[in-house]
Amino acid sequence: MAKNADAKRIKILEAAKRRFAHYGLAKTTMAEIAQDLSFSKALLYYYFPDKNRLYAAVFEMAVDEIINETTEKIRTSKDVTEAMEAFLSTRLTVIKENFNIFEFSYSLRNEMPVDIEAVLPSLFEKEIQQVSLILKKGVETKELVVDDVELTAKILLISLLGMRIGILQEFKNLFLPPTKEEFDYILGLQKKLSHIFINGLRA
Repeated sequence: MAKNADAKRIKILEAAKRRFAHYGLAKTTMAEIAQDLSFSKALLYYYFPDKNRLYAAVFEMAVDEIINETTEKIRTSKDVTEAMEAFLSTRLTVIKENFNIFEFSYSLRNEMPVDIEAVLPSLFEKEIQQVSLILKKGVETKELVVDDVELTAKILLISLLGMRIGILQEFKNLFLPPTKEEFDYILGLQKKLSHIFINGLRA
């Protein structure tokens, strides 16, 4: 029974992810997701009490996809520069491809649902661990000297995320989704900042 329940939950998340990625939270209904699955709405509500809870679960699933993909690329990178570029490029590519899922984490909206807001600290902590993994790689290969890996990773990640907000302000676009050009501009500047930061840690 537990395996069947898990399988149904995964099917719901996958169907919801397709809907949310294409239409966003506001333009997706629980009825549409149930219809996509040929499930009753009652069954959908059994697993997820409301749309915001389902959206938060899909958000977490999308975050885990980013973490899994970037972790593999970090581990197989030949050096710390390649690892950092792989982290930034993969992360931004997945966010760009699924922007309607990540929109609340990428703008300064006041009406962010509580369920989504509750997931964001988890995203931040997971990304700190990703950057820590890159710095540890640099220490192990004797490319970098880092006294406190986790604190240094936190400083770098905050700097990279802060840059994003500054760029959206530059484009006067705080409450609208970034365009493809803005995404590419953000990535370019984030890579430049990470190079400056990493070079300051070189042995």
